[in-house]
Amino acid sequence: MKKFIVSAIAIMSASAAFAGNLSVVDQIGAGNAQGTFQAGDFNSAFTGQLGVANGSITIQDGLGNGASTVQIGAGNTSLTDQLGALNSASTTQAGVNGHVSDTQQAGVGNVSVTVQTD
Repeated sequence: MKKFIVSAIAIMSASAAFAGNLSVVDQIGAGNAQGTFQAGDFNSAFTGQLGVANGSITIQDGLGNGASTVQIGAGNTSLTDQLGALNSASTTQAGVNGHVSDTQQAGVGNVSVTVQTD
């Protein structure tokens, strides 16, 4: 019984060591702004900005949510807000006309794809 309890604790500790969130941000240009806020576990977010004065916010609260934002050009604005589990959102904005995107997901297994171009 003692071995079983020690093994169970070791497994739970190892699982907890791999829990967490991942955020990757790449910015090239001038005046780009980005914020990522994550609560929960196994959430992942990628933001890539190439250009001038693009803005992006990603908020994730839950388990296993995934978000990707790519902005190329100038004056694009994006908000992605995910509450729940296993939600997926992808936003791509290309151009200089100041595209605006607001994606809100609440629940489980929602999928959103947004593409905006000039």
